[in-house]
Amino acid sequence: MGRLLKTVMAVAWLTGCATTPAGPAAGAPSAEAAVRTFLAAARGNDMAGLTAVWGNAESPVRDRAKPDEVERRAMIILCHLRHDQATLGVPQPGQGGRQVIPVELTQGGRTARTTVTAVRNATSGRWFVEDVGLAPVAAFCR
Repeated sequence: MGRLLKTVMAVAWLTGCATTPAGPAAGAPSAEAAVRTFLAAARGNDMAGLTAVWGNAESPVRDRAKPDEVERRAMIILCHLRHDQATLGVPQPGQGGRQVIPVELTQGGRTARTTVTAVRNATSGRWFVEDVGLAPVAAFCR
């Protein structure tokens, strides 16, 4: 019985120590897909979805910032980007291979235009939303 108990405990310990992703797979296959995923997450108030495509050329934000800081910043973004409809414009080339995508958001009777900057991760080749112009959509967060 002692050997069986040790085996069960070892399996339980190894299972508990297994690493699992912190949420959905990180990044998107294109700049446009990253922005669409980011905006869909904002519309659905989906913090895990938002943080899955939020990052920079080095890493996703969720992999380098403290969880409480990521949550605080994500809540601000989610509030500002609440919308009923989103329309993406034509991506423009930005610095260092970035893509700057104009976005029009509609919430009720209000419409606002802003830009979202996406960048390709140097390691994975996946795209992340690096920056969002929140000032033009501040009225959505009231």
